[in-house]
Amino acid sequence: MSGLLAPEPLELPEPALGDAELVHDAEFVALDATFGRIRDVVNLGIDALDDLGFGLRRLPEDSLEELLVLPLSGDHHRIRQNADAVRHVETALHLYAANTARLAVAADPRWGGDAAAAYLVRLGVHAGVARGCAELVTVAIPVLAEVAEVAERTAIEVEELVVELVEKGRRLMSRLLARVAGPLGWGVFATDVALHGLDAVTDLVDDARRLLAIIDRLTEMKGELSAWVEVQRERLELLREVGDVARAQLA
Repeated sequence: MSGLLAPEPLELPEPALGDAELVHDAEFVALDATFGRIRDVVNLGIDALDDLGFGLRRLPEDSLEELLVLPLSGDHHRIRQNADAVRHVETALHLYAANTARLAVAADPRWGGDAAAAYLVRLGVHAGVARGCAELVTVAIPVLAEVAEVAERTAIEVEELVVELVEKGRRLMSRLLARVAGPLGWGVFATDVALHGLDAVTDLVDDARRLLAIIDRLTEMKGELSAWVEVQRERLELLREVGDVARAQLA
C-alpha cells in the first residue's frame, strides 16, 4: 500500500516568453529610427502648404513605437507566456486531484466509522474541486492563444502601415528638400506656386494626405481593438472565479 501513497510531483515552472509565430516586417525597426528626422522635415512642408490654405494637420511628435505599435497590438510574447502559465496550472491541478484520489485508495480498509467516512468524503471534495478548477482554467487557454494571435496580426498590420508611412514620408521629405533647400528655397517654392498655381504642389499635398490617412487608420484601430479587448476580458473573467469556487467548496 505504501506505493499508492507516493504522489506525482507537482511542477509550476516559469514559462518563457512566447515566440513570434508570424512573419514580421524586417524594415520596421530600422525605419522607426529615421522617422523623427522625416517627421520634422514633413511638418515644415505641411506648415508651408498650410500657408497656401490647405489646412493639413502636422504629424505627431511621438516615435512610431510609442505612437502606434505598443498601444495597438499589445505584447503577444507576454500573452503567449500567460497561456503557457495557465497550461502549467491546469496540469498541476489535475495532478493534485489524482494525488488526492490516490490517498483515498490508500486508506487502510480496516479503518471505519464516522472519522473514516468524513476523511474519504473530504478527499473526494478536494479532488473534485481540483478537477473543476482545472476545467475552468482549461477554458482560458484557447482564449489567451486567440488573443496572442490577434495581437501579433495587429502588430504586423501596424508594422506594414508604418513602413508605408515612413516610405511616403521619406519621399515627401526628399521632394520638399529639393524644392526648398538653400537660402532661396522658399522663395523659389512660392514663385513656382505663383506661376503654376496649386497644381505645382499637388504631389506634395497628395503625399501629405496619404500620411495623415495612414495615421487616421491607425487611430481607428485603437477603437476597434478596445472593443474587441473588452469582449476577451469578459471571457477571461472566469479565471477570477477559480479561487472563489475553490474557497466556497472547501469551506
